[in-house]
Amino acid sequence: MEKWKRERDPEKEPLGFKFKLIHESFEKNFNDQLKGENLTFSQMSVLFYLIRNQDHKVSQKELCEALHSSHPTVIGLIDRLQEKDMVIRVVDEDNHKYKNILLTPKAVDILEKRKKHHEWMEDLLVKGMSKEEIKKLRQLLDKVYENMQDI
Repeated sequence: MEKWKRERDPEKEPLGFKFKLIHESFEKNFNDQLKGENLTFSQMSVLFYLIRNQDHKVSQKELCEALHSSHPTVIGLIDRLQEKDMVIRVVDEDNHKYKNILLTPKAVDILEKRKKHHEWMEDLLVKGMSKEEIKKLRQLLDKVYENMQDI
């Protein structure tokens, strides 16, 4: 008995489904690449955020807002990263209610190694697009994101 496999019809697919396909493909690729480092896409998102924001103290609260994740989810990510010696928590000197999250040298080393893959993935996402198309894509995606904030 032959299995039926339905061909994709990109013209008829809902936009939300397209975003889902892109996200799942992106996350799967990242998770496959990160297996050797014993990290997940979500954990790497925390590390990338921290390295991009080294110019200031990053609190747990800021991470929740930046990653659009709940406090318990972010605490779990930080806990696992701390167990892997990737981050440390430091009580804020100015406000003892806050804990700042810092990268360890081990995390910085892994981020340096992952930088090339990250750049490759960025290039893959816009392969075959002109600079003008990439600029327009960024604008359109920002507009979609803004629209989603209205819900």
